[in-house]
Amino acid sequence: MTEVWLSFLAGLAGSTHCLGMCGGIVAAIALHARDTGPGAQRLILLSYNLGRIGTYTLLGIIAGFMGSSLDMLTMKTAASWVFVAANLFVFLVGLVSFLQVSSFSLFSLESSGGRIFAGILRWAVSDANLFRVFVLGLALGFLPCGLVYAPLIAAAATGSPLAGGAIMAALGLGTLPLLFFFGTASAALTARLRGNLFRLVGLFVALIGLTGLWRVLGKMGYVAKFPFW
Repeated sequence: MTEVWLSFLAGLAGSTHCLGMCGGIVAAIALHARDTGPGAQRLILLSYNLGRIGTYTLLGIIAGFMGSSLDMLTMKTAASWVFVAANLFVFLVGLVSFLQVSSFSLFSLESSGGRIFAGILRWAVSDANLFRVFVLGLALGFLPCGLVYAPLIAAAATGSPLAGGAIMAALGLGTLPLLFFFGTASAALTARLRGNLFRLVGLFVALIGLTGLWRVLGKMGYVAKFPFW
């Protein structure tokens, strides 16, 4: 599915933003696991990221299931227009992020709610092991993050738990390489480069919304369907 690949690319391009939010957490985990040896340290970092991706996937499945429930309503046409509105919102959020309209961009949608996760963070790093950091990743997958919101709406708009889960799993997998291999390397990037990467995220998110919108309109008979949809 096109949206899955675009979601992966959005995660890949937006992973520098993840470093800004989670780089300190990754560094703390690595620091507390340094005595376990390089191999074990890498497994611990991977465990944290798998927990985070697991939560994204679960959220995508739930969102897709909620979207699929609309198909069971008698007013299926109304449900289709809900999907149209959802994908249009995704497209607009991505577009204004690409155009750097800060008041309505992906990253202005975040809040300071991350403080509530401080307790579980302290618990995890006090004895960093595979289980604790996996639980930490599961919990921090719920951390308010602008990068997640639009793909999550796109996942709901698919009307499929499987497709919704795939979109969110792809997003998480896209963020994995930089977080896993480079840790807090975002400090080495210039502000201009980070800004350009954030614009690239917006472009990919806009394309997710646009392809989803075209797919729904195709099912409704308003536009031509592509063979691979």
